[in-house]
Amino acid sequence: MTNKSEYEIYLTKTRDTLRVGDTLTIGIPTSDLGFIYIYQSGQPVLNTLSDKKVVVDKLKTYGTKKSGFKMYAHFKGYGLVPVLIDYDTALELGEIKNPKIKLTKEQAISKLKETKELLDLGVITQADYDKLKSELTPLILN
Repeated sequence: MTNKSEYEIYLTKTRDTLRVGDTLTIGIPTSDLGFIYIYQSGQPVLNTLSDKKVVVDKLKTYGTKKSGFKMYAHFKGYGLVPVLIDYDTALELGEIKNPKIKLTKEQAISKLKETKELLDLGVITQADYDKLKSELTPLILN
C-alpha cells in the first residue's frame, strides 16, 4: 500500500474482504462524544448514526512510511465531505458491525455486560443498550 492509494477490494485483518459497493451497518459509538473511528472533516460523527446502513464508495489508504498506513472506507456523508471509517479499528471495537461473524454465547454475554457498564457510566443511552440487548438475547438463550 502506498500513500493515499485507492483500492476496489481490501482483505481485512479478520481475513474478510471489503469491497467498494459493500453495505456496512454502523454499530455503537465508543465515546460519549460519538464515534471515534468514524469521522467527517476530522470530527467524530454523532451517535445518531448507530444502526444506519451505509454503502462504501471508496477504499483508500492514508499514512506515512514512518507512522504506517491504514485502510479507510469512505461513504457519502452530510454535504460534500465524505465520512471516513478506520475500518479495522472500528470493526474491532464495534463501531462497525460485521455481519459475517456470529458471536458465541459467551461473547454475547460479555458484550452485554460491557455495554451495561457503558450505560451505567452514561457513555451510551438506555435505547442503545436496549437495542443491543434485544439483538444479543437470542444468542444467549440458544
